[in-house]
Amino acid sequence: RNWSTCWLQYCNPRTVRVHWICGSSASIMTGTNGETASAGDAAVKSIIGEERFAQIQSAKLLVVGAGGIGCELLKNLVLTGFIDIEVVDLDTIDVSNLNRQFLFRRHHVDRPKSEVAAEAVRQFRPNAKIVAHCGNVKEAAFGVEFFSKFDVVVNALDNLEARRHVNRLCLAAEKPLLEAGSTGHLGQVTVIRKGQTECFECQAKPTQKVFPYCTIRSTPEKPVHCLTWAKNLFDLCFGPDDESNLLSDLATEMRQFQSQETVDGAGVGKLIYSHLFEADIKKQAELEDLWSEKRPPPTPLPFDEATKRTSKTASAESEKDKLETQKVPTVSADAQGFVAAVATMYGERRSMIGQSTFSKDDQVAMDFVHCAANLRMENYRISRLSRWDAQSIAGSIIPAVASTNAIVSGLEVVQLLHVLAAKDTPMRQTRARTVWVRFPEPSRKKILQPSSLQSPNPDCFVCGARTARVAVKSMSKCKIADFAKACIQGQLGAHRPALYVNGSCIFDPEYPEPGEEAEEEGLHPEWSLQEWGLSSGSLIQVEDEGQGFSCNLVLREEPELSEEQFPAGFQVEAGEGMSEEAAKEAAEKKRKADAEAAEANAAKKRVLDANTVALDD
Repeated sequence: RNWSTCWLQYCNPRTVRVHWICGSSASIMTGTNGETASAGDAAVKSIIGEERFAQIQSAKLLVVGAGGIGCELLKNLVLTGFIDIEVVDLDTIDVSNLNRQFLFRRHHVDRPKSEVAAEAVRQFRPNAKIVAHCGNVKEAAFGVEFFSKFDVVVNALDNLEARRHVNRLCLAAEKPLLEAGSTGHLGQVTVIRKGQTECFECQAKPTQKVFPYCTIRSTPEKPVHCLTWAKNLFDLCFGPDDESNLLSDLATEMRQFQSQETVDGAGVGKLIYSHLFEADIKKQAELEDLWSEKRPPPTPLPFDEATKRTSKTASAESEKDKLETQKVPTVSADAQGFVAAVATMYGERRSMIGQSTFSKDDQVAMDFVHCAANLRMENYRISRLSRWDAQSIAGSIIPAVASTNAIVSGLEVVQLLHVLAAKDTPMRQTRARTVWVRFPEPSRKKILQPSSLQSPNPDCFVCGARTARVAVKSMSKCKIADFAKACIQGQLGAHRPALYVNGSCIFDPEYPEPGEEAEEEGLHPEWSLQEWGLSSGSLIQVEDEGQGFSCNLVLREEPELSEEQFPAGFQVEAGEGMSEEAAKEAAEKKRKADAEAAEANAAKKRVLDANTVALDD
């Protein structure tokens, strides 16, 4: 390919002009062409002019994320002419990254992404100042003060929690944010400016599906239910104590061997196997009210019987072109794999028992979860999965497409130029756009679909009315610490929230667990909302100093709240309804508008009456 970077310049929302610049990709990738940067600068100047190029050279940028989009973005930025960039990323390079994150090579594996990406793009423009930070953008070091020193923040993140956090920091620091993301062949880019455009949270975002307890514990119907059960099982067997674990009733049996100095790992694996896939299944089958003709009870699977099931479900012909990880293993392989994973944890990883948590990238953890889930599927007559499919579902993996990342990163640079050119012009009056990437079935046969930036949502609990409404099933059963973790952090995206009622602190992130220190501060994380004197109509103030974020929560007790739809025991109704002050203001504006309209109509009628001649005159 004889290209490296493309420019997409918007003439109007329906027309796109494309410019290819910067010479051959081979010379840029190898860094052997010393004239690449100057040749690229000349091409950029010819497109955007000297003045805008000077803006590029003087701009100070923060790039958050150095993965799929981040690699493409950093390359585009330095080839465009940006020379003052800082990049933050917490990940290290994995072999699986090499097929799409082209700044990385095999010898970079296990090194921080931010550092390697910075080194790579410096070869494209040696005079550029690229500062790498290997860390979590949610750490205190990357707070509002840190964000305030940049002209623009450019996102290249792949998870909702971090994107919410950066959105709030940019609002607090009053800095423009270029927000982008991709999902397979789909992608989007938009511009966020406090008070001028929608923020990232003005529109509701899909949240991770939460399954009812009874479905996971007793009546799974889909592979994802069994995988969720297996992930909870891994954390229960090898992780820290967690009362919220869906399988906490099995804790005694699963952890009885942890205190023993020496154990036979394979023996422990067989004992755990027998308890989970034989004894516990027999107990579940005896709960007659759960089963019917349409949903028969599960079938126990003794270990000896499982090891004899060596036949494959698929024909050899249908699997001949598949990778080993894409083939569904035999029941025997799953049973032996489960025992082997437990033996590894009690052998090579004995020191990590009690502090391990599931990760899709952990080979042993994934072996455990895949085999355990498949065995449970066999208990409940659900079709078992290959390791490939199990890892994709357990890790919520959506295949990344390098072409989509390249398009999205190019669009981000285009929107960045519009932001820099805007200066003091309101963002919605500039050429900046929200651009959607849609493929393979784009609307109106266009892959790129630009649309105008939207005004802020007045009911947004982050940048608008700052009020969210929360329905709670039971005030007496919902503990304040659980509420802060599941609702304020999990649903509303706060990082370290403190909760206040009438100016008094009822939850402090410094004391998330009950203890003497918490009591000395007058805090009781174990108290329920009711014990704190909260009821329907109560108002809680949320403050997160690290994010510069605050909002109000209006509580409502709703005993009829569906456990099936809301197993956590609450429903967030963020953005629904106005605050009392906002409602009064809107009513006053409407009253004035109605009065002015009535006066205008009356004036028109007087003019008509004055110009009307009676027939008898």
